[in-house]
Amino acid sequence: MYEFVQIDPASHADEIAHVWWKAYDPHKPEEDTRKWLEEPQVVGTVFGAKTDGRLAAVVGLTKQLDNAIRGANLSFGGISGVATLPEHRRQRLVRGAFEQLFAYANQENIIYSALAPFDYPFYEKFGYAHAELRHRYTFHRRAIKPIKAPAGITFREYDPVQDAAGVMEVQRSMARFGSRVFQPLWKLQNTDTQHRYVLEQAGEIVGYVHFEFSEPAQWELNMKVNHTWFKYDHVLPALVDLVARFAEQAEEVQWTVGPEVPLEYYIKNPGHEKRTREGEMMVRVIKWREFCQQIRVPLFASEPVVIGLQDENCPWNNGVFQLTPVSGRLEVETTDKPAEIQFNAVQLSSAIGGLLTANRLLRLGALQCGPDAAERFTRIFPPDSYISYVGF
Repeated sequence: MYEFVQIDPASHADEIAHVWWKAYDPHKPEEDTRKWLEEPQVVGTVFGAKTDGRLAAVVGLTKQLDNAIRGANLSFGGISGVATLPEHRRQRLVRGAFEQLFAYANQENIIYSALAPFDYPFYEKFGYAHAELRHRYTFHRRAIKPIKAPAGITFREYDPVQDAAGVMEVQRSMARFGSRVFQPLWKLQNTDTQHRYVLEQAGEIVGYVHFEFSEPAQWELNMKVNHTWFKYDHVLPALVDLVARFAEQAEEVQWTVGPEVPLEYYIKNPGHEKRTREGEMMVRVIKWREFCQQIRVPLFASEPVVIGLQDENCPWNNGVFQLTPVSGRLEVETTDKPAEIQFNAVQLSSAIGGLLTANRLLRLGALQCGPDAAERFTRIFPPDSYISYVGF
C-alpha cells in the first residue's frame, strides 16, 4: 500500500536525494545528487508516495518564480525532480503525486506551471503541452562575420556583487520578445567560474553573456555561449563582436539562442552551420479564470469567443466561458451559451502556450471548431515566443 504525502525538502533531503540518485544518477556518488537540494529555491515543496515508511516517488514544486507570461507576472510553479524508485515504477505513483500537487497549487493560487519533460506524451496526460523553441548553432570559430561594435558600447567582466541588479533588468527586458521565466537574483549573484561579461553604454548595463569552454580533444577547445541578453536591439552587434573575440580561442562554437537573435545574419555562409532544436519546456494553466484576468492581450483582439473546457486534472477549470477582449485585457465569465470551441487541457495548453495557435491546431485536425471561432481565439492568443531561463 502506498500513502501520498507532502513533505518539506529541507527535513527530508536524504530521502528525496536517494530517489533522485536511483532514478537519475546511479552512476555517480549519491552525495553528488544531494548537493542539488542545497541550492536556494531549487525545490520549495515535494509531493510523493511512501510505502513501509520509505519514499518511493517524488514530484517537486518551486513557487513564485519571477516571470512575464503574456505580459503578466503570474503566480508560477516550476515542476522538477519527477522520479520513482525503479522497483516501484508502473504503479501510477507520479499520477497520485500530481493530483496532490494540482490541489495544493489551486489552494495556493498558483496560476501557471512549466516543466522540462523526459517524455512529452507522459506529461500530456497531466495537461502539459510543448511551448518553447530555441536552437543551438554549431559552427567553426571563424564562421562569424567581422562585426564592428557600435560606438560607445564597452564590455568588462561581470561582478556578481555590483552587477546582478543591472543584469536582472537586462534579463527582464527580454520579455519584449515574448513570455519569459527569469533566472532568480540569487542565481545571478553566484560567484562561479563561468566567463561572464556585461556590456555598458553611458554607465548603464545594456547587455550580458556568458561562455563555457570544454576540451573534447587534445589542443582543441569548444566554446558554449548562453544567455544572450540585450536591453536594446542596437546592443546585439556588440555582443556578437565580443563572442567572436573569445571564439578565437576555440575550434568549435555552440551558441544557443531564441528566435529574437537572428544568428544566421552574423554567420559568413548561412546554411553551413549545424542547427539543433533546443527548447523543451512544457506549460499548462492551473487556474484558468485567474490566468485570463491577469494576462494582457493584443489591442487588435476585439471580438468575443465562447469556449468549453474539460480539464480532468484541474476540474475547477471546467465550464463554458465567454472570453471578451477589452482594451488589452481579457474579461472571462461563465455562460449558458453553446461553446464555439471545445478544449481539453492539452489542447488549451497548446493553443495558449505560444508555439501553436487555435488556427494552426484546426488546420492540423487537432481541434474541432469553425474557422471563424479559431481565428477569434487566435487573435486573443497569437503566437508567443516562450523561453525559460531557468531549468527545472
